[in-house]
Amino acid sequence: MNSVDIITDGACSGNPGRGGWAAIVIDGTQHNEYSGADAHTTNNRMELQAAITGLQRAPTQRPLRVITDSQYLINGITKWVKGWQKNGWKTREGQPVENRDLWEQLIAVNGAHVSWQHVKGHAGHPLNERANTLAQQQAGSGTGSVFAPPATHTPQQPTNADPTAFPCYLSLIGSNLQRHATWESCQRTVHGVSGAKFKKVANQQQLDAQLRLWQVHR
Repeated sequence: MNSVDIITDGACSGNPGRGGWAAIVIDGTQHNEYSGADAHTTNNRMELQAAITGLQRAPTQRPLRVITDSQYLINGITKWVKGWQKNGWKTREGQPVENRDLWEQLIAVNGAHVSWQHVKGHAGHPLNERANTLAQQQAGSGTGSVFAPPATHTPQQPTNADPTAFPCYLSLIGSNLQRHATWESCQRTVHGVSGAKFKKVANQQQLDAQLRLWQVHR
């Protein structure tokens, strides 16, 4: 059974300040986006809220994979929370754990069917970049709105898309290298495929460097 991917990110203007969060839920060809804002918050709270909402919106009874660039979120949910709970929600230094309310909400929607994956932020991961854009937009607007395309929404590749133009997306499955004009095309190729690799490149120099990294000879 293929897993459902949940890509999350949080942003904050001021920290504390006006913040935004975003979660992208991908289930096969369905691509749903959710985002929201808080007038006075922190970046860490927005990271937590993004993960909570993503897990709440994802299909139940399916393997779920949360993808985030937040070390705070990854370390907290996979390493720290058990110790906090045993210690009465106190840190090792005896201080109250920050954001306990959101950590408890996250624990409630986490489970054995959920895995957590860290990606480096601002490193060309297309969906991480998209989530960051949505979160930044919400942090800038502070509207508090939440939106999502219809559940049956399938992103369409423009008919005039030119796969030879930049930026573009590379996918590598085994020895099969493909170049895509849009992320939607690349995502359809790699989603759910074990060992699939993908990368956004902005110019010919980045493309050549990525092919060398993958040891692909054209």
